[in-house]
Amino acid sequence: MAITIENTWWNEGGLWEDSDLKRVKLSLLHYRPEPFSPEECTKASVLTLRGPRRAGKTVALKLLVAKLIEKKGWLPQQIVWTVFDTMRTLSQAEEHLCEIQKRYSPRLLIVDEITTVLGWQRVIKKLRDDGTFSQTCLILTGSSAYDLKSGAERMAGRRGDVEHPDRVLLPMSYLEFCKQLEHNGLTETKDWPTKFLEVGGFPFRIENFLKAKTKWNPLNAFQVFDDVVFYEFNRRKLDRNIALEILGRLTAIGNTAVSYESFSKALSVAKDTARKYLDALGDAFLLATIFSYDTGRARVAPKKDKKFIWIDPALGFLGQHLQQGEAAPEDQRVEWCVGAELIRRFEVRLWEGLSAPRNVYTWKSSGGNEIDFLLVNKTAKLLFPVEVKFQKTISDWDFQILERAFQKGWIVTPDTDRKRPKSEALSFGKFCHRILEMN
Repeated sequence: MAITIENTWWNEGGLWEDSDLKRVKLSLLHYRPEPFSPEECTKASVLTLRGPRRAGKTVALKLLVAKLIEKKGWLPQQIVWTVFDTMRTLSQAEEHLCEIQKRYSPRLLIVDEITTVLGWQRVIKKLRDDGTFSQTCLILTGSSAYDLKSGAERMAGRRGDVEHPDRVLLPMSYLEFCKQLEHNGLTETKDWPTKFLEVGGFPFRIENFLKAKTKWNPLNAFQVFDDVVFYEFNRRKLDRNIALEILGRLTAIGNTAVSYESFSKALSVAKDTARKYLDALGDAFLLATIFSYDTGRARVAPKKDKKFIWIDPALGFLGQHLQQGEAAPEDQRVEWCVGAELIRRFEVRLWEGLSAPRNVYTWKSSGGNEIDFLLVNKTAKLLFPVEVKFQKTISDWDFQILERAFQKGWIVTPDTDRKRPKSEALSFGKFCHRILEMN
């Protein structure tokens, strides 16, 4: 069982010889996400970490390993890291995990890309039930909510007592992006929103941007996104040509709310087939399907039009890269950013993926007035509208739509800050700060 290559910390002075931690030392970024605390790793539990590929999950967990060894005094051999991307059968997976337990009895076992093995949850459940991992903290990672969610749900009562055992790591937010620019001595803060709309929050993109400086091209290293997106289609055995159609259609409709029927009219496949592709992107935390909300019935309106928003503005260049359309204009990308920030901060069950958020909706009145996003929290009796008007001038009419329907709300603008008794216009940067206060 050749797993030592994945555990360089077992060797004397080998912790920072790990390939991922080496890159951290050489990186221009100072990004230290902590999806799990060291204290949570002391409990026998089954934890999951989801999020899009290339968002930094592996590095975040390697940094956790470093903290446990260097700051919490764990013995290096108490932590085992293994990868399932070469496993093919359940019997192989079970044999591999049993051998790890027999040889090392780890306090912490991290299984990367566990969803590679179909039915993995049966193995984990069995090894928890028979006592093999009764004293071990397991962290399981994957890029899709589809497999991890169904697997975690089948282990009821076996997860341990860690609060919120399912975590998500998304690309960096706008504020996290700003910290990286500040760390690298960039001072032209007025340009940062525009830069974020081009670069986005994926760590590899920000690293490339910082290295390129004035020579930055939004399509730089875009093959990485090509691999990320089509990996999700391939793993579900979905057709590449149909996937290209779907991506082209997303580029064409932009931020327009549509029904599944309308979305699929321009395609060679029926709406149910199209939805499989859209849901694959949602389960991979790449594309959010924002449903309409019926305020009269206080529930989702599944038959009404819905919006599709990318979780990161850099994905707005995907259509151009694939030659399926033009790059999304700036106003579309900023609307995606606003929606993504709301999902990041307020979606309670984010770990279930982005195919059907239940705290962030869109809204349309019977008279045809639309609001881009509506925050809904029934427990707190909260209905809070957020409209994106990425334009230089804001009229009184823009405020009246919010105030007549909800008596409050925000309008997100490029650089206008204007307060009224019931509502407020906020620049994009100020909006990102204010939603933190709402938590």
